[in-house]
Amino acid sequence: MRAITTILLLLLVSSCRFLEFRSGDDVVAQVGDRYLYKEDIRNLIPAGTPYGDSITMLRQYVNSWALKYLIVEKAESQLLKEDKDVTVELEDYRNSLLAYRYEKLYIDQRLDTLVTNEEARSYYLANSSNISLNNSVVKARVIKISAKSPNLERIRSLYKAVSLEDIDELEKLCFNSADRYNNFNNQWADLSQVAREMPLDLYSCERELENKQYIETKDSLYNYFAFFPERIKPDGTPPFEYYLPRIKEIIISKRKQNLISQLEKDLVREAHQKNKIKTNINDTPKNEQ
Repeated sequence: MRAITTILLLLLVSSCRFLEFRSGDDVVAQVGDRYLYKEDIRNLIPAGTPYGDSITMLRQYVNSWALKYLIVEKAESQLLKEDKDVTVELEDYRNSLLAYRYEKLYIDQRLDTLVTNEEARSYYLANSSNISLNNSVVKARVIKISAKSPNLERIRSLYKAVSLEDIDELEKLCFNSADRYNNFNNQWADLSQVAREMPLDLYSCERELENKQYIETKDSLYNYFAFFPERIKPDGTPPFEYYLPRIKEIIISKRKQNLISQLEKDLVREAHQKNKIKTNINDTPKNEQ
């Protein structure tokens, strides 16, 4: 079978909201006995797209649509008969898909997703020696402020504040003067998150913090001040609060695995009880025969 790809001449209506085709029918393209209809591409091109871009987008889509049929056609003509027989693969795929969907339904109906802090802490204490960090984990506050700000020097003197009064004054100044202030909700954060707030890469931040608790840097327009009241180095153990979301994921994942394992055991046991599984296995030792 010879494949024929037909792309009909396009005219963009004045509203630019959709494309009209020269042909009186709704066919946009054809490959052999396969057809692409106007309805299939109705939402392909956003409203207001220029004519030239619309044509380019449509041609790219048509080529992609046609290619999957052209490859199949080539395979039909070139592969040996036994290579074209995909009955077994289709059955395996169907079985795998059905099994996956049932397991998902089974889990959704039974999975307890509530993980208490006591349960999470117990896991943390039992496994903390096996938990490692890729980067430093820190508590931090980062300030980005214009080099021309009248409050620049006052913020410079306060950004390493530790007393509640000074921190309160700093935050008020930042609210009024800084282009950006981020204290990461006073939670532990990966140092890479802090690095993204400044014109420094992660390696530079790690190096800067080797012997001090702060970083000062600037670019052509802004000054950046970062203070780190607490830091756990990459070779340290992450704090429980930082690792808590991951611990909950691990516990829930183990619950899923346990549910699937129990399902498999129950199915096999039930099948044996109902004589659904029949075997022809001689398990008598040879020396007893």
